[in-house]
Amino acid sequence: MKRFLAALATAAVVISGAGVAMASSGVPEVDEANATIAVKPVSKFVPTTCAGEDGVGYVTYRGAWKGAETDVTPGSTDYNLSGRLTIKGIVWTINLQTDRGILKGKADLVGPSPAGGSVNVYLGSITLVTQGLPTAGALASARGWISATTYTGGVADGGSLLANVEFQIGGGFTANGEFGASMGLPDFSVASNNQAC
Repeated sequence: MKRFLAALATAAVVISGAGVAMASSGVPEVDEANATIAVKPVSKFVPTTCAGEDGVGYVTYRGAWKGAETDVTPGSTDYNLSGRLTIKGIVWTINLQTDRGILKGKADLVGPSPAGGSVNVYLGSITLVTQGLPTAGALASARGWISATTYTGGVADGGSLLANVEFQIGGGFTANGEFGASMGLPDFSVASNNQAC
């Protein structure tokens, strides 16, 4: 019992110390981020079907998108959110009874470098909850989020893009989306340097 209490006290000190480090002061910045997205498949999305745990049929599509992101309010953040967007490693699993699905992948925005060439702007995960099947003449709707690390001059700067996103995915797996207030929707998306007062 004494050993357990000593370990608990040590853990409390470690957690307390970590709490102090996380609450260190800085110069915070939280900016509204707004952009539109238009992407197309890099190659054909490959379907795999299976029976789910509940006995219902499922389909999983794997693929990648490439296209453009356009900053709707340039200058509203420290980043130029216009550039080439790649969403790779997409795994999209859909319940064939309800047409509800989950799409996950990695979002990578590359923009022009002031020194010439191109550099990362953000890199992170995208998760979408979808409704519908990507069939001809129909659109699957999707809502979710991007949680990404931001880069300045191609170097990770400790900041984040945290964005609520909406997509419409067509039968050819082309997709159009947006985040922030770009389409007048009440979505809250930010670029932040992750500092606190």
